[in-house]
Amino acid sequence: MSRDLIGDMLKAKEKDVLYEKPRGMGKPLSREVLEGDVLDRTVKHAGYLPEWIKLQNEVRDRLLKVITLINTNPCDDDIDQEFQSINKFIKKYNQICPAKMQKMLVDREHVEKQVDSWR
Repeated sequence: MSRDLIGDMLKAKEKDVLYEKPRGMGKPLSREVLEGDVLDRTVKHAGYLPEWIKLQNEVRDRLLKVITLINTNPCDDDIDQEFQSINKFIKKYNQICPAKMQKMLVDREHVEKQVDSWR
């Protein structure tokens, strides 16, 4: 032993810490840890939605509302204004979504066919 009592105590503790096994050492990793992308999994668990997905959901909901409006009152002038509003959302969506996900603008004649591409 040396005269440095505290130094000796620190060295002894250091040796103990070096030989301690970490918690979980020797146990197999779960499948979830080994599969998939860590970032994707973390983002999904956090409940994050990209802006373009939020816009996609908004357009889908508005299209479904317009279809019910057309079925109840086909001559309503508000329907055309709603189509203009939806098309503004679609233009914004097309600017920020991946290129393969871009969609065409909607119109009154083809709205029932076009709503399927937004589901």
